[in-house]
Amino acid sequence: MRLPRPQLPFRVRSFDTAWASIVGFWLLYFVVNTVRAIAVAHPRQWEMMGRRALIILLMMGVTWAVHRFLKRMVGSLQRSVVAAAAIALPAALAYASLNAFVLALPITVHDGRRVPGQAWGCPRVERTTAGVSAGDGLALSQVNCDPESLAEQIIVTTADGYFLFIAWSALYLALQYAGEVRILERRGAELRAAAQSAELRALRYQVNPHFLFNTLNSLSSLVMTGRLQAAERMIANLSTFFRTSLGGDPTQDVTLSEEIALQRLYLDIEAVRFPERLIVDIDVPPELGSARVPGLILQPLVENAVKHGVSKTSRPVTITLRADVAEAMLRLSVDDDGASVDRGGAEGTGVGLRNVCDRLAARYGDAAGCRWVRRPRGGFRVEIVLPLARHAW
Repeated sequence: MRLPRPQLPFRVRSFDTAWASIVGFWLLYFVVNTVRAIAVAHPRQWEMMGRRALIILLMMGVTWAVHRFLKRMVGSLQRSVVAAAAIALPAALAYASLNAFVLALPITVHDGRRVPGQAWGCPRVERTTAGVSAGDGLALSQVNCDPESLAEQIIVTTADGYFLFIAWSALYLALQYAGEVRILERRGAELRAAAQSAELRALRYQVNPHFLFNTLNSLSSLVMTGRLQAAERMIANLSTFFRTSLGGDPTQDVTLSEEIALQRLYLDIEAVRFPERLIVDIDVPPELGSARVPGLILQPLVENAVKHGVSKTSRPVTITLRADVAEAMLRLSVDDDGASVDRGGAEGTGVGLRNVCDRLAARYGDAAGCRWVRRPRGGFRVEIVLPLARHAW
């Protein structure tokens, strides 16, 4: 059997996050600078917009290289921050150099001629030639660069670029760690669900060995007393009960009608032991038959009613199963009018009432509950309340 491939960690699957942050960041930079240039009526807008777009594309490539570097520096957040601060400096130098190169490319002036562009820090000196008026000097202007001024401007641009790359790195790391947190939260939820499922399974399967122990004792008594037909009928009912109860998923709910039918089968098994003493009364409205309940949620309560109410009394005992709705909550109860001996409450019922309460808490949390009371005329009443949910056909 092939095992499922484990999900790759977020850092390994960060391609989409990296490109989304890079493209979004530099597109925003492009839009802001273009709007600013339009607002100040900068000349030659279309040509400068094209150069600005070229710079943006080059910067996306540089930023991708920064991303690859940060991806290799997998570790703590502090280590990632230090790596981002270190790699931002050469990236900023590349930003300043590419800006100086692209903006220094020839430009087209009003008469259609192309002359060298104005590099940052290079003051323009207009020189006119014979036959060209001073007003037309722009057509033959040249760039006379002051190296100190150019170096100063590149330093300033490098500082601007450094903060740009620091800003992008902060955005990228924030997105990356937010993704990791989401994955950890999802895995935590999956682990909690798995733990709850395991707990429900354990609590569910606690019921069956306990019931089997009591039933086998009863079966042994029937065989020893020669009641072979009753023993055969009990074996058949027992087989049907376990086939039905163990055939489903312990973590899945069943309809109330299915749960009641299973309890009828259980009580039929017990009726072989107490043919003259066990009386069953089921009061469940038909409209509640489709309500969803945890499988075998009533069986420990019915078993306790038989164990403490019927088996310890020589007179007939009535066990009543009821269901009704109160304030959008499904209320189920198991009553018996048997002996009024102290049954020790939840602590004295072993895997009975405690099992039911634990299963309800694991399945519904604070939305469900259970309680038991002593009946005034003898016997006990156990009541459980859980959210009403209908079966979806």
